[in-house]
Amino acid sequence: MRARSPRPDHAEQQRKKMLLSSRSNPPKPLIFGTTKSDRYLSIKHLLPSTPIPSPSLPSILPRHGKKPPKLNSRRIVRSILWLSFLIAVYYLVSFGKRTSHQVAELTFLTSLGKTYEIIEASELPDYPTPLAVTDAKGKHHWTISIPQNLRFPLAPTEYADICSQALEVGRHVAAKPSKPEHTASYYHKDASFIDVAEAQARNFLPPEPSSAAHSSEDGGLPVCDRSLTYILDAADAGFGSALLGIWLSYSLARHEGRAFFIDDTDFPYGNFSTFFTSMPQPDPPCRLPPASHRVPCPHQANHLVVSAATTPWIFGPAFHAHFSRREIFDLAREGYEALFHLRPEDAAYALNRASKLRAAADNGNAGPNSDGARGQDDSDGDTVENGLVGIHIRRGDRHPFSLAYAQNYIPPEQYMSTARRLVGQSPHWRFLVASDDADMYEHVDLQGAQRAQEKVSLASKRSLERMGHGGGGGGGGGRGALGWEGGFFKDVFWGLGLPEELKWGPKKVGSPMPMKEKHRFGEKGADGREKRVHHHESAHSGRNKKKTTTTTGVTGDHGEGETVKGLVRQDREAEREPDRDYRTDPTKEALQLRELLGRAYLLDLAMLAQSDKVVCGVSANACRILAVMLGWERAFEKKDWNNVDGGYEWRIMDY
Repeated sequence: MRARSPRPDHAEQQRKKMLLSSRSNPPKPLIFGTTKSDRYLSIKHLLPSTPIPSPSLPSILPRHGKKPPKLNSRRIVRSILWLSFLIAVYYLVSFGKRTSHQVAELTFLTSLGKTYEIIEASELPDYPTPLAVTDAKGKHHWTISIPQNLRFPLAPTEYADICSQALEVGRHVAAKPSKPEHTASYYHKDASFIDVAEAQARNFLPPEPSSAAHSSEDGGLPVCDRSLTYILDAADAGFGSALLGIWLSYSLARHEGRAFFIDDTDFPYGNFSTFFTSMPQPDPPCRLPPASHRVPCPHQANHLVVSAATTPWIFGPAFHAHFSRREIFDLAREGYEALFHLRPEDAAYALNRASKLRAAADNGNAGPNSDGARGQDDSDGDTVENGLVGIHIRRGDRHPFSLAYAQNYIPPEQYMSTARRLVGQSPHWRFLVASDDADMYEHVDLQGAQRAQEKVSLASKRSLERMGHGGGGGGGGGRGALGWEGGFFKDVFWGLGLPEELKWGPKKVGSPMPMKEKHRFGEKGADGREKRVHHHESAHSGRNKKKTTTTTGVTGDHGEGETVKGLVRQDREAEREPDRDYRTDPTKEALQLRELLGRAYLLDLAMLAQSDKVVCGVSANACRILAVMLGWERAFEKKDWNNVDGGYEWRIMDY
């Protein structure tokens, strides 16, 4: 009989029961589908139901059992070489752009000279123009490019074109819409503009050639930090506008801390030193930079050029908006005091003549006029007022502002009546007349007046005929007297002293036009009748080729009263050059005539400025100059300066 096994304890029974219970109900797989093949969850349920990928496409499953390919040393070297090649090409292109001075944008003028167009180019132009450039960081700037092989100064039209284009280029670079010029401040600084020196340092413009050395008379002076050069050019034939421009520019340069220079290379009247003794010198002494650094615009440029052609930009609306009328007057007065110093013989003549005229006024008729000086009562004083009254009458191509005389001239009797109203009928006042029209000195309405100066004066054709210098082209083959009639006309001025063949034959574009025959209405002769006066009369025959003697309507003296005549036209054949510009390079005879005209104009101003009262028309530059010469207090506070041209106020210049 088998032995009975021992009975397990309670703990062991519980453990066995637990094991049996866990095995009695084992886990079953999840059932999804209805068919036997997809009924249970497997790896196929995690795979996409798309077809097997094409062998040509990379598998989306990892390639088990294979190691990733190692980097090929040849592939690495090839990649490095390609990268080095691309970097080298990039730097070569960048360096090529820099060395060829590539400009992103520039402007140019069409042949009409009025239309502007923004274009792109890779080479600098061979004419002066503003340039829009882009630096290495992509920032846009603009500057002024003046080729270094061009002469200085440039033509007046080129300076005007640069200023006209600079406005458009500046707006184009700043991406701003166009706006009126006067809305900008006079001293507004364009952050996108770079000066020529900086543009050269940054390789936008070519550097100055090393052979460019300053002249020996500079004495090794340093280049001025800032400068202003006033160019006396042929843009305006008038002497008065040149004086006002010089005076304003001188004071403006001092106001802005610039060295001031005057360039008279193309001055139609000759050399500045022919008329004045003092030439301004910079303080401290310095010299001008190369010509390509001297630009007309913008005003913030370090080295500025000012001329009659750039007046609308330098002394235009922005200038008058920034400075008051009194400040502008003071600027002109400062320039007058510093620069208006006539050559010694002319200055001495003006002083002596003024003293003689005042002495003659003091020794006038004894006793007061029955009407009284200035209409005063007899009890106003024991002495009668006396002095000089200067009258300036402008004719020629300058017409008054007043609408009543805009197409004519102010009658001479209006000047005289204004002068009489100022001083009354006292015989102790002397009336001095200066005019660009020689017939005014003999006008019936100016009786009792005398020439302001007689050292260098104008003579009409009628006066020359009375002196025996007139007449037609007689048997001697000479031409008749060429009187200065009708006033100052620029076409007549440019035609002075020209060879006869050039007056009527073909000539270079831009040279003086022939003196056309014109007439003026409203002028009265000595008999009081209205007459017509031709600007140019000649009793010549263009067939006569031999050397002749010409008597002009300009008289002067080496002693007072001596007529300068018989200016002989010499070397006519040598001076007949088809490509010669006779405005800036006149003949010897023309230059002598122009110098005499300039001296006569300056002597008239010097004499009238010494008068106690001045009567003139503000439309004339000489009238504006006389106010400056009198000074603000005398001209406007004491009212010694009197304008007969309507109610218009004093102004420095037209713009």
